[in-house]
Amino acid sequence: MKKSLSFLLFGMLVAAMSCTPKPVTDKNEALVDSLIAADISLWNSQSAEKVMTMWADDGIMIFQDGEIISGKDSLLNFFKMAVPHLKNFTIHKGPYLANDGLLTITGLYTFDWIGDDQVVYPNRGSSTFYEQKQPDGSWKTIMGVYHQANVVKK
Repeated sequence: MKKSLSFLLFGMLVAAMSCTPKPVTDKNEALVDSLIAADISLWNSQSAEKVMTMWADDGIMIFQDGEIISGKDSLLNFFKMAVPHLKNFTIHKGPYLANDGLLTITGLYTFDWIGDDQVVYPNRGSSTFYEQKQPDGSWKTIMGVYHQANVVKK
């Protein structure tokens, strides 16, 4: 009986130890965090040209109203219009998927839109970004899908 109890207690201890949470190490987590930090920095740089550096030349932006902006020239023109109005841009990371040179990153974003009248319009929305590893080892956004909760038409 004493031996059986010892084996039972030992078995319970082993089972409890195997259920103890272990630290998760994920190299993709660090990559996603660094890409998001870079995106935030670029959007807050007040430079359309800097924002463009995170996008592939054939990148595509898709908005919830069906608007599609694609290609380097169209993206850059959009950024030249939008970036001067954006302040305090941030992204709150959501789930992501990683697969051999392709990342899908979801998240919530917020920013202040400074209208031509200098009124601040708080904005928020959700996004899904598709990032692709380039031959030089850098990562570029190949597509961004946006659903903005507060749409500014000023």
